[in-house]
Amino acid sequence: MKKFIVLSVLCFLAGSAMAQEEDGFFNHLSLGVQAGTAGIGAQLATPVGPNFQIRAGYAIMPPFSYSRTVEVPEHPGKQGSDKGANIPVDAKANLHLSNAELMFDIFPSSTGIFHITAGLLYGPKNVIKVTNTSALPSDYNIVGLDVDEYTVLAVNNKIDGYIGVDALRPYFGIGLGRAVTTDHKVSFTCDLGAFYWGKPGLFAPGEDLFGEWKDVRITAASLNGRDEGMIEKAEKLVIYPMLNFHLFFNLF
Repeated sequence: MKKFIVLSVLCFLAGSAMAQEEDGFFNHLSLGVQAGTAGIGAQLATPVGPNFQIRAGYAIMPPFSYSRTVEVPEHPGKQGSDKGANIPVDAKANLHLSNAELMFDIFPSSTGIFHITAGLLYGPKNVIKVTNTSALPSDYNIVGLDVDEYTVLAVNNKIDGYIGVDALRPYFGIGLGRAVTTDHKVSFTCDLGAFYWGKPGLFAPGEDLFGEWKDVRITAASLNGRDEGMIEKAEKLVIYPMLNFHLFFNLF
């Protein structure tokens, strides 16, 4: 993420060095605050002629947690009916969504406010952290859960996992308003779109026969289908919708 932010800043610095006042290229800069489905954050914006502008910023979702009871097999290391009965376990999920943003706005009309936006977002892969808050069956501490030649073991009777997605997320959307305008010191904009973050999955640390650790994807099959369809439902959420509102202030 640090490299992504540095690259965004360099885009602004390089653009300023190439400023051409008569064409309106990189000759103004606005600072904005935003709120919406991507969270709260801030952006910098600069024009690239009358039909384009660049925005770069960072947004984070305020902390949010969700608790529910899930059913897990009593004996995770076995197969089929040998996995035993379903055991209720309390679990808690904590949202951990944040994004560095680089957006390119295209205005079909050089004097209009309607724009089409393409961009890239970059954020942590572990968007939701998941852990059990009540005791797991003893087999999870001893035998563990077999996932693709890896074993996921409980540590101190807990398994810390997460819902994982792609770190780099392409965005496409539409919007109204110009972040940079010489007519007003303050401008308001809104954007509607979505970004693609790949197929979400449930991950947890697993160890292979050679003692190597990596985060492995836990599937419905590894739980013998006792996840109540939650994993399959999560894997279908490949698109994250975005509706954001911005208030920009002209710096120069």
